[in-house]
Amino acid sequence: GVAGPILPAMSSTAAANASAYWRIAGMSYLRYSGLCADMVRAALKEAPKAKAATREGAYFKYTPWADGVAGTPVIVDTKAALK
Repeated sequence: GVAGPILPAMSSTAAANASAYWRIAGMSYLRYSGLCADMVRAALKEAPKAKAATREGAYFKYTPWADGVAGTPVIVDTKAALK
């Protein structure tokens, strides 16, 4: 058979209270998680910090829209902006 969870499940009230702190601070979840990631990277020793730095940044494409018409797709490389 399949074993049950090792840790007890959080009640929905506990989950709601846990998420309330970043909302009360006026942050989105993405901003909060990014801040946490920055703090973790800052606390790393030099070798792991250098390895983590190679994974910073993002590469994505978006298409601006105006008056219901798609514009020219734009490719953004945030790693290039960090250099």
